[in-house]
Amino acid sequence: MTASIRRHTPADVDVARLSEALSRFTRETRRDLAMPLGASSISALVTVERDGPLRLGDLARHEGITPATLSRIVAVLEEDGYARRTTDADDRRSSWLEITASGRRLLDGVRRDRAEIVSARLDRLTAEQRGALTRALDALEALSAQD
Repeated sequence: MTASIRRHTPADVDVARLSEALSRFTRETRRDLAMPLGASSISALVTVERDGPLRLGDLARHEGITPATLSRIVAVLEEDGYARRTTDADDRRSSWLEITASGRRLLDGVRRDRAEIVSARLDRLTAEQRGALTRALDALEALSAQD
């Protein structure tokens, strides 16, 4: 761990261990989840569901991807009927993306499947470990909150 990480981190948090555990958990859960779309497409669709409709440029910035990458994602989402692109009436050069009912059903299914996978993993823990996770939920949600 570098000195700059230690300097900004409370001594009671093992940042490297937390980071690795969260990454591994996300990777393993994603591997077990049979998604009909890639993780980037699902992420973009979740963002549009939560914040949309969104301008494509705003969505690309939010997702941290290039406009070219977003263009490929949007093409798949549109082709599969999960999202709809419309031209901005005030600026014909700009487009908006909104989720469709089919896209909402897809995300509901992904969330349900993910919850089943996480539930099965929780079953492997002791009652004490499950309690510790429950107590840590507020902190984990704060860690994942957007600025």
